[in-house]
Amino acid sequence: MQTLPKERARDTVAVASLSQARIEMIDAGGRLCQLLGLPRSTGQIYGLLFLSAKALSLDDITELLAISKASASTGTRQLVGWRAIRQVWVPGERRDHFEVEPDIALLLRTSYNDFIKPRLSSSGKRVEKMSASLKQDLADGQMSREDYDICSERLDNFLSLQRKLEVLAPLAETLL
Repeated sequence: MQTLPKERARDTVAVASLSQARIEMIDAGGRLCQLLGLPRSTGQIYGLLFLSAKALSLDDITELLAISKASASTGTRQLVGWRAIRQVWVPGERRDHFEVEPDIALLLRTSYNDFIKPRLSSSGKRVEKMSASLKQDLADGQMSREDYDICSERLDNFLSLQRKLEVLAPLAETLL
């Protein structure tokens, strides 16, 4: 009879204690975070807590997701900072417990205000600075007129999209 390595056996036990819906939510959260360039484990933690009826401790999270305590700690800190989850007190327990913030509109508003809005503003300033540098490159002879026209047109198109997003963003904000 073949035995599983200790780590693999723990993974199997943890996964066996989760419903198929929870496994799919954990996977979806992990994949979404990866697409956004964030740690997969952070999304997995959110997915686990999203379909959890009770608050979970770090030990619960590490066991159910088969991740390290360091990954669980870092992920929960990030999620608390984004207001996607919150730390709660469980009577009779000394360990920290976490639950998902059920108001998804709050999560979207926070994401918009803390991440998207500042980046839109910063991006617009960068494009304007690049445009000025492009003009200077043409004036200094570092770029041909043909190259300048092509690059300038591309930056103008990008800046136009940027301005449209800045106009649409406040409208999206009112929906949340």
